[in-house]
Amino acid sequence: PPGVRTVVIDPGHGGDELGTQGAGGVLEKDLVLDVARRLRTVLDARLGIRVLLTRDDDRIVPHDERASIANNNKADLFISLHANSSPSKSAKGAEVFYLSLDGLGSEARRMLESPEARPVPVLGGGTRDIDLILWDMAQARHLSESSSFAMLVEEELRRRIEMGPNPIQQAPFRVLVAANMPAVLVEMGFLSNPEQETQLTSDDFKNKVVQALFDAVVRYRGRLEGQAVSRLP
Repeated sequence: PPGVRTVVIDPGHGGDELGTQGAGGVLEKDLVLDVARRLRTVLDARLGIRVLLTRDDDRIVPHDERASIANNNKADLFISLHANSSPSKSAKGAEVFYLSLDGLGSEARRMLESPEARPVPVLGGGTRDIDLILWDMAQARHLSESSSFAMLVEEELRRRIEMGPNPIQQAPFRVLVAANMPAVLVEMGFLSNPEQETQLTSDDFKNKVVQALFDAVVRYRGRLEGQAVSRLP
């Protein structure tokens, strides 16, 4: 039945990939790992669901491996955490992204519109059709649900922290392309903004982000479970 049993949290960057760096020396890779660990603790303690991090230490994890971790563990949601940067020091506010097909070409669009089915042999003889999912296009099948989850995340973040002028956007982020489940990327704020850098490092701000993401997961799970109940005879 539909539901949320496994969530994969992806702290961006790591190792030699520092991500962006604030004027005060705050590194994106450290900030997002701290928030990811806090979110894992809250989801595990309050929902009792399985929560995995794509990295739980300071190391490089290739983009495709991050999605593979989620796919191999049959995750129901994928949340990638980042902090933003801009040449303008006045840029501020959180943003939520889900995948855009614009950078994926016609093949991804074709897969979205008409996924291929191939017959495979089954135990006891005969065949059955299964949908072929190419991992480098897997997210194309989940754009509608990714959009729905992104809207919930944006709503919950907006209740607690400042959002950017374009709070929900689509972009062809590589880390989202191969995720075979609803997936979003959250830019928590701009480290290039000195005021926001101070905010982002505070426990109060981090906990607000965690609470917003927790509530978005709860709302999304409730919607899925409600749909499942309505389909029962």
